[in-house]
This record gives sequence, structure tokens and C-alpha cells, in this order.
Amino acid sequence: MDISFRAKHVFVRAGELIIGSKEAPYLHNGTITLYGEKDAKAIVYDNAIEAGNKLIANVNKIRMYGKQRSHTLVRLLHPALKGATEILIEKGMDLVPGDRIALLPTSYENTASDDVTVSTYDNATGSATFVTPLAFYHWGRQDSTALEYNGVDMRGEVIVLSRNIRIQGEDIESWGAQIVTSDTVEFDPITGNMTMR
Repeated sequence: MDISFRAKHVFVRAGELIIGSKEAPYLHNGTITLYGEKDAKAIVYDNAIEAGNKLIANVNKIRMYGKQRSHTLVRLLHPALKGATEILIEKGMDLVPGDRIALLPTSYENTASDDVTVSTYDNATGSATFVTPLAFYHWGRQDSTALEYNGVDMRGEVIVLSRNIRIQGEDIESWGAQIVTSDTVEFDPITGNMTMR
């Protein structure tokens, strides 16, 4: 069955947060929604480290195994013009209406990326459409440029963003969720030993 979980803070310290496994991935929809306002109470781990709020903090183990996608990164097979609502990408992908894709920049402007929701995808042609027009131009062509540019394929990258397991921040005051992961070092004053967890 689908699962959903809402929390202000999730702290994985001595325990583990695991969804699915390599052998048995979780195939339904799983959503962790973090909520809270910008000025809400923050977690403070010691006198020097404030982790913030609306967050998952991990110092042990988090593993999530969801449904495999047929493709996660493909290339544009034709230029995508600013204002376009259709692009040409690989055939035979498992894109469905409602999936989100990102078109990465192909210009000197590193913020010139687009994030759109798929309306239709044709498996036979590789044509994907969306309602929101592209805000930027993205370069593409049928064949790779690797031979011309010392192994570098210059065509625009298209990333499939949608997964069946999602961690999301509730949209409050444009304050997004945070995920912090780290090791901790604990000092034992009696033995003088330091242990990394």
C-alpha cells in the first residue's frame, strides 16, 4: 500500500530509516513530508551546531530502495526553443503523465534550467509534451558530439526527477525542507577514546 509520513524533525542517530531493499524495492508511493515555518524552533545538537528546522538529520543509516526507472538521464535529440511545449528525447522510456523532468543548461548561464511536468510521452518517437512552456533554450541534436569534443557530449541533459519514494517540504513561506547527513565523533573522557559513529 502507499504510505505517507509527516514530521517537523526526523533524527536518525542510533536507529535506521529504511524503505525497501535491493532485493525487494518498495513499489508503491511513499512520501515523507516535512512541515514547519521559517522561524519555527530549530534542533540544536550541541552548543555549536544548529541543524535548523523542517529537516531530516542523519548520523547513522538511511536507505531507500524504490521502483527502478528505465532511464534517469537522457539527451535532447533536437534543440528545444524557449517557449516550446514539446521536446524530442530517447524512445522507449517509462515516462507517464505527471512525471517531472528537468532540462539542464546548455548555455553559459548556469541557472538556465527548466523543470516541467510531462503531459504526454510517445514511446515510438520519443516526443514528450508539457503544459508549461520552457523558459530557456536548450541545445540538442540526434548524434553525440563526443568525437568532435574529446569525448564530451554537448547535447542538453534531461533528468527524470519523479520517483515513487519522495521527501518533500510543505510549501510554507517558500521555506523548503533540509536533509543533513554526517558522521559524529564521540569522545569518552574516561578512556580518552574517540569513536566515530
